[in-house]
Amino acid sequence: MKIEKIAGFRLFPLASEHIQFLESLEESADLPFWGADNYRRFFEDLSGYFGFCLIPENDENSLMGFSLVRATFQDMELLKIGVAPEFQRLGFGRQLLEETVAEGVVRGATRCFLEVRKSNQKAIQFYSVNGFKIAGARLDYYSNPVEDAWIMERQIAG
Repeated sequence: MKIEKIAGFRLFPLASEHIQFLESLEESADLPFWGADNYRRFFEDLSGYFGFCLIPENDENSLMGFSLVRATFQDMELLKIGVAPEFQRLGFGRQLLEETVAEGVVRGATRCFLEVRKSNQKAIQFYSVNGFKIAGARLDYYSNPVEDAWIMERQIAG
């Protein structure tokens, strides 16, 4: 993975030192925070988990976006992707997604899949524009509130 500059921002591999910034970013992006211990376990104890974070060049203590993925064999599951509201619809989510997909291909993945709430039209539109198609559903997948999920997938290599 490489560090890449994007118009005043830097893209870094997501690591344990970024966990302290995830809770506030996820809250602002309306994502559930999974807890610092869980994130730490992803990066320190479990293989196959990776992601990227977007940090402003002039503020090392801010996180403007991130992705989190689990890669196993040919499959890559996008667990989370989020961008702070003030930076949405500016191409940062697409950049995070494409960098994440590229790393998945390097790791041998040929397909990326994810689950998304059926009511989350904004996310469904984002994924659709970026090449994902609905491949199935999971009944009662989400809680608070209980809701079905769409399974979306995209071929990424091969």
